[in-house]
Amino acid sequence: MNKHLNIYQSYAKEERKFQLENDLTRALAISLQENSLFFHEVIKTILPENVFNSFFEDLRNDTEIDISIQKNVENIGDFQHLYAVSLSEHMMSKDHFYSQKHHHLYDPICDLIVRINDIVIIFEAKRDNIDCTSQLYNQAFNLLKQNGVECDKISDSEPVSPVDMNWKKLMTIAVKVSGFEKAVGTPNRFLSDFIEVVRNHRFYWLPEVSISSLAFDNKEAIKRRIKNALAKSQIEEIQEGRVGFALPLSWTKELIFNIRNGSLISATYPANTKGQGISLFSISETPQFAKIISISGEDCSISKIFHIKFSSFQRYFSGLWFTDEDLITEFYNRKNFNIFSGRKARDSWNQLADFFDSVFKPEFEWRKKCNWNSKMMGSNRSRFDVSFGYELSFELPFEKLKSIDTNKEDISPLTNLLEEIYYKIPSLLIKS
Repeated sequence: MNKHLNIYQSYAKEERKFQLENDLTRALAISLQENSLFFHEVIKTILPENVFNSFFEDLRNDTEIDISIQKNVENIGDFQHLYAVSLSEHMMSKDHFYSQKHHHLYDPICDLIVRINDIVIIFEAKRDNIDCTSQLYNQAFNLLKQNGVECDKISDSEPVSPVDMNWKKLMTIAVKVSGFEKAVGTPNRFLSDFIEVVRNHRFYWLPEVSISSLAFDNKEAIKRRIKNALAKSQIEEIQEGRVGFALPLSWTKELIFNIRNGSLISATYPANTKGQGISLFSISETPQFAKIISISGEDCSISKIFHIKFSSFQRYFSGLWFTDEDLITEFYNRKNFNIFSGRKARDSWNQLADFFDSVFKPEFEWRKKCNWNSKMMGSNRSRFDVSFGYELSFELPFEKLKSIDTNKEDISPLTNLLEEIYYKIPSLLIKS
């Protein structure tokens, strides 16, 4: 998905860099409000089991919940118990909280407040590794004062419980909930967009490790790491759920990354549309592509596969994948492209079939492979579009990825690798 279409992502991100803490807090508040399962799991982590159960075990309970942000302490009202939650990279301990000496009396503003009946939960959020314990302590101290509790300092005898909910812990919950919702077919846009906002800010807040610590068959974890590396790049990503970069070339528009047996597979699809084909065959009468590409000092063999795509109203419905071994004669050239690609009315289909009979080996059974009789001749279609395209792909071994991505908190080497592949794609086409 386009980053600018994220619910929480401002269009001009740089203009809001000093507003980032508020942006993250607001995104969290909306996600809690709009995703009941996420809210349930977060609150369950914060509250002691007996307190949590007292609110939700009995269906007859009249439990009221309120979520708000940027609220002055004096407006929070009375409570029976306060939970002070630290949300930072820095981990807060209870002893550290109770040892604070910040007793300045004023009316602080709490980043995020959750009230469940007579229980109040306040969050102090930081965008980095800042220790917010002192600030959180002072907010709790002032809340006690507003609630009529007289004390010189907060101790474990007061109705205040400090809770460390660091970003990594919170995002582990978010990812698990999002994964469950996707598995049961109920993905939540508010939560998935919140995860993407956090990923773009601090990818390592999400549960992951570097590729050097992963097994080759842990495809999803490796792929997630690749996605995080893409998110750190300034190059435009492709959309619609695929993983890769958009290419600014006339003859191919996408660079797609995938994982196979731990290795990184990079693929691009020249002449995937008639328009791209016009550009490609105008550059070269018979397009030729490189057979080797060097990536980060590794020579990778390029696999070339032909792909004839059949589409109708811009929707793919069938195709033929083949190699030189399936052909009687090479036929991808400017002349054949001009004659046989593009929009084909029904009265020209037999001519196209005769052409395929002349170029494919009989044992290839091209009609069967593309369901010609049922999807074309036996259909209600009066026309379809044909493109003469390619798939060019190459593989970077898993061991190479491991040697590049060694630090889970520094993804830049992996981002640099993906960008190197992006910048070398134009060299795949040999102009003749």
